[in-house]
Amino acid sequence: MRVLLLNPPGKRIYIRDYFCSKTTKSNYLFHPVDLLVLSGTLAREHEIAVLDCMAERLDPEAARARIAAFAPDAIVSLVGSVSWDEDREFLAREAQRGARVLAIGDVLQEASEQRLAENAWLEAALHDFSSEDAPRILAGERDEFCDATVRRADGSIARVRRGPRKGSFRVPRPRHELFPREGYRFSFARRAPFATVLSDYGCPYPCTFCVIGTLGFKTRPVTDVLEELDALRARGVREIFFMDQTFGVLRERALELCGELERRGDLGWTAFTRPDTADDELLAAMKRAGCHTLILGVESASDEVLAAYKKGYRASVVREGFARVKRHGLRTVGTFIIGLPEEDEASLARTLELALELDLDFMSLNMAVPRFGTPFRARALELGLCGPADLVMDQGGADAFLPTSTLDRGAMLALKKRMVRRFYLRPGYLLRRLASVRSLHELRAQAREGLALLTRNV
Repeated sequence: MRVLLLNPPGKRIYIRDYFCSKTTKSNYLFHPVDLLVLSGTLAREHEIAVLDCMAERLDPEAARARIAAFAPDAIVSLVGSVSWDEDREFLAREAQRGARVLAIGDVLQEASEQRLAENAWLEAALHDFSSEDAPRILAGERDEFCDATVRRADGSIARVRRGPRKGSFRVPRPRHELFPREGYRFSFARRAPFATVLSDYGCPYPCTFCVIGTLGFKTRPVTDVLEELDALRARGVREIFFMDQTFGVLRERALELCGELERRGDLGWTAFTRPDTADDELLAAMKRAGCHTLILGVESASDEVLAAYKKGYRASVVREGFARVKRHGLRTVGTFIIGLPEEDEASLARTLELALELDLDFMSLNMAVPRFGTPFRARALELGLCGPADLVMDQGGADAFLPTSTLDRGAMLALKKRMVRRFYLRPGYLLRRLASVRSLHELRAQAREGLALLTRNV
């Protein structure tokens, strides 16, 4: 078949990725890892094309012209809660033109049977892009899936879950060469071009506001990851963003990968990890292997909040973890979730003070949203903070979705913007950022991202 992997157009810059959709908080846009992984799986049997309308900044009319030129038999498309109304309209028209439509995204993770029933254009929802479900659906199978919701020939709709949620998985080498060479930007990349790579799937930690912890946890063989990285190196890519949710969670595997990267000696990279995972041995190995930036979850300055949302560590552990990362000469990005039901102005002030105390290189504020399939969504529904029909939401913070016990949405959004300005507009911080720049590319990227971030938070 002729199969199109599609990231649809939209009115804003949307990131529909890994079951977590949002608007970009500044100007970054990384490669959609769902489509990257599927590109290798589907290319074994089908003629594949990629159309990333976000990277190419295509409006709906231009996107439809490109799709018509390829004339796909099937479209595997990203969708997102941040853009659901737009996505539905666009894909319904493509289905009317004769293409089969499979979709993957956060808005389909809960009540997926209902979503298919409400949208006749949608043939199936994929809930595990690391599996063989997409080619099986395209081949006409309707039962033997890892995790998919399908419309059967008799008109019935069912979610079928059979596959393992832990262990290992293998996918053919992702076809990075099919994706646009221009249009992707990453705030922490020190060189261009960069690539996004996934070496494991899901997460073993139970943080209640995060959908990734509901996916199980599987790892790719290190040899497969190295094959992908070597193919990227052969194309001149020297900057990697590892999309693994917690780099180093399997310690010996992480050390093996770091050892191989150190032997290659020509890659710089960024990864996510946790303050309680990043010990001295792992950090030293990552540094030698080319890691220059680590993104670590802080979430809140409150031990009570961290416990309630099952982060598994206290604020004191966060302080110790960031101090270790700094000692190893790595840049730090602290991620925070704000706007939880318990939030008030005083708690937000404490969170900002912790961000300043940690001496972060970058701060990332994420608005609390009740992601589909998470325990936090069940609680938000129970508290009446959202309704089952509320499908459009944005973690990126262009809009506030949830009120808190003391703050309405408008007040929450205003406080979030004030926190961003307070952190990033400190004269000493700006001088330190300028002094840390290592290349003209990085200078331009930091200026572009910083301007976009502040523009969105005035």
